[in-house]
Amino acid sequence: MGRVIYYLSKAIALFLLLVFFRFRVRGREHFPRSGPCLIVANHSSYLDPIVVGCACPRRVYFVAKEELFRNPVAAFFLRQLGAFPLRRGEKDVSAIKRVLSLLREGKVVCLFPEGTRNQGEVSDFKPGVVKLLIKAGVPVVVAGIRGTFESFPRGRSFPKPFPITVAFSPPLFLTSGEPEAVENEVKSKMKELIQIVS
Repeated sequence: MGRVIYYLSKAIALFLLLVFFRFRVRGREHFPRSGPCLIVANHSSYLDPIVVGCACPRRVYFVAKEELFRNPVAAFFLRQLGAFPLRRGEKDVSAIKRVLSLLREGKVVCLFPEGTRNQGEVSDFKPGVVKLLIKAGVPVVVAGIRGTFESFPRGRSFPKPFPITVAFSPPLFLTSGEPEAVENEVKSKMKELIQIVS
């Protein structure tokens, strides 16, 4: 059932993105066709998970803030769409285990390392996310999203039509290095991708 809901929702969302947001994807050829993979993307809008899911050629599982799961109906659909909760402001061991378990199964997991929606500019990453990128030992594809902030920023009640583009980087292998250096590398690549699609 979850698979049907996921792909039906993706088809509807992709149609709406193409019609109202002139949706484009660049670098899709860089994406690993099989095996575990982490996506890290900038986050400025509630549209971002939808956009990444539609841009990716494979099914994506998402880490989402716990507050979104408090409504039973919303929680049901979020789980069917591959999302699972993360308690922010603390080390959520269960969420980390879930990410690593999905990767061991060869799945694709998307993280938004800023931890919350920014104000249109890439902000600092949460330390735990950077450590997870190193610990996971899997290819990391950086995604740069452009247009979602202009369409649906924090405080706006409904998205407005605006061109949205996603660009994927070739896979990075972040198996070593200091967390600060890893964050700088990923953040630099993310900003580069956002500029490419602007």
